[in-house]
Order: sequence, then C-alpha cells, then structure tokens
Amino acid sequence: MKKNLTLSLSVLSLVLLFASSVLAQSDINGSVLYHKMANKPIPSVNLNLIDVDGNLVATTTTALNGSFTFANVPYGTYSLVASTSISAGGINMADAFLMFMHLLNIYPFSPIQQLAADVDGDGSVTWNDYFTVLTGWFVQGYPYPAGPWVFETTTYTHSANKTNWPTMGGSSSGDVNGTFVPSTRDVPAIDVNYTQQALTPEFTLNIEAGDVTEVSALGMLINYAANEIDIARVSSPLGDLSYTVENGQIRATWVNETGTGKSLTSGNAVLIIEGNTTAAYKGGDLKFELDARSHLVDKQGNLVAARFTVPGLTAGEHLSGNFPNPFNG
Repeated sequence: MKKNLTLSLSVLSLVLLFASSVLAQSDINGSVLYHKMANKPIPSVNLNLIDVDGNLVATTTTALNGSFTFANVPYGTYSLVASTSISAGGINMADAFLMFMHLLNIYPFSPIQQLAADVDGDGSVTWNDYFTVLTGWFVQGYPYPAGPWVFETTTYTHSANKTNWPTMGGSSSGDVNGTFVPSTRDVPAIDVNYTQQALTPEFTLNIEAGDVTEVSALGMLINYAANEIDIARVSSPLGDLSYTVENGQIRATWVNETGTGKSLTSGNAVLIIEGNTTAAYKGGDLKFELDARSHLVDKQGNLVAARFTVPGLTAGEHLSGNFPNPFNG
C-alpha cells in the first residue's frame, strides 16, 4: 500500500510539473506605431523575439493595424528587434531645420525623434547628421548610412501578471517631425502655376512663391531638358544655396541658420535659374517642371502652403496666362 502511494505521488508530481511548464507560457501581443502615434500603425514590420542569451525564440509580422502576436511564449525577459522593407518617406527641410534648432539646444527631441535624427547611425545626433540630410541626401541623393528605417529595440518581461503589452516606435530615417503616414506614397500635392516668358539664348527665370511672407528653409527640385539647356547658375534671394545640377534635375536646399524666418524680396522669388540654350536646341518651347517634393518651411519647422509660379520659355510671342504641367503627359 505504501509503495502504491509513493508511486501515485510521483506520478502526480510529474503531472503537476508538466502542467506548470505548459501554463508558464502565453501569447505576447503588441503593436508597432510610427513615432508611437496611435493613428499611424506600421504594417509589414518583421519582428524577432530574442531571449537573454541572444537566441532567436520566434518571429512574426505586423498586420495592417500595426498589431502583432507571438504565440505560446515561455515566461521570461526578451528583446524585440524590428525591420521592414516598405517604403519610407516624410523627409524634407523641415526635419533639417528642427535638427539645426536641436543642435543649438533650442528644440529638445523625444527618444523617437533622437533615433530618427541619427541618420548616420553612430548613436548620437551631431552636425554630421544635419549636413547628411541637408546636402548628402536632398542635394546629392545619397542614402542614409542608418538605412531607410529605424526602430526602437524594446525589452519586455513576460509573466502571468503582465498586462502592459509592448508598443514599439519606428520612423523613417530623417523624418524627425513624424509627418509620414506608413503604407502611403510620399508624394504630396503641390500648387504650381505654369506661365510663359519669351526665350532668349541666355535667360534668367524666377521661381516665385505666392501667399508667403517669410520662410526658414527650402528644398527645391526642378526638372528640365538637359540636352537643350545648360544651367549656368542657381541662386536665391534668401541666401546661399547648396545645390547640384545633374541629369536634367536641379536639387537645391537652404536653411536660415539664424533660426528665424526670412522675408521674401520683391516678387516673392525663392529660386533664380540662369542658363542658355545648347547647340542641340532646334527650336520650340522649353519647359521646367517643379517636382512635387519641393517645399518651403516656416520658423516653427512646419511646411508652408505656397502657390509656386514657374515660367516656361517660349520661342514664340510672349503669351500671358497658365498652361498645364507639361510633364504630366
């Protein structure tokens, strides 16, 4: 009888041990949000669950609403590491201006802004990050060393009593102000009035911005027919530009490094293009297109709603009025 009782107790102990090991695990649920904003979930984020020994425990991917689930995870402490291949966006001179203000100790960053601003990926925000956005990315077109996306690495202790599920923050590299909406195309609307001016062998044309009194930064991209036009000089009444002219595109940036807004001059010109026709020019009109990524920034670091005026060069008699964007087909 005693032997049977001992055997029964041993079996019961094994059953309880097995049951406790099964019960000592549950699902981990959470979400990945753009700049941790509830209305900006990030879909298609690949998540790795890593234990304290550095072992990969599980993988999952966020849904359209940014949510994720790791099923049947044993209790313990884990790190969540994220990556994605969806399109990034939202970066403009407003972000560069905020980085400039931050480096002057005028504008404090939140942790996710700090992460977004570290575009060179060295772990801190420095002047190199600012110039990487201002010149390396916008003017030269170089990719960010940190990659197109950055995510917080979250440490999470999983237990039976855990109720605060993990929320991870992510951002496009360089999108300090968090304007991008994930899963959308980053092609903003732009208001452009295309006019005409008489073509001469050497010409100067002004790109103007209406309904604007002062700006603190600009980013401009202008497309043109490179085989028929030589660009001699690009300037701005606002100040010294950083710019390139390559493969039929002008890319120009400017930031007012006093940290204030600067008033526009007479005519509201923001960019002046000087050039001439090439030997390949055979007659006809020459068009300039303002890329939809062109923008102005106010002294608070916000994008300015402006109506741009861009002249086209016509070989015929000068006609006043508007014409459609010639690059829209």
